[in-house]
Amino acid sequence: MPIGNVVNKGITIRANQASVKRLLPKLIEHVQNGVIDAKGLITHRIPLEEVSEAYRMFSEKLDNCVKTVLIPPSARN
Repeated sequence: MPIGNVVNKGITIRANQASVKRLLPKLIEHVQNGVIDAKGLITHRIPLEEVSEAYRMFSEKLDNCVKTVLIPPSARN
């Protein structure tokens, strides 16, 4: 979006950045304890061997892809 349009239309842009490395252990704990339901965030589960296709799907926003979980062979039935 051209910055001139943002200024002329009075658009407010808000952004944030989180310290993933610092916050990840607490996030995992909250998911494991049911404080956060991650099911609504995950749109796709793909075998780890198909990581290239998973990345393409995510980067091109195919099939309404928002968050993909890669499943390693050891975690499959």
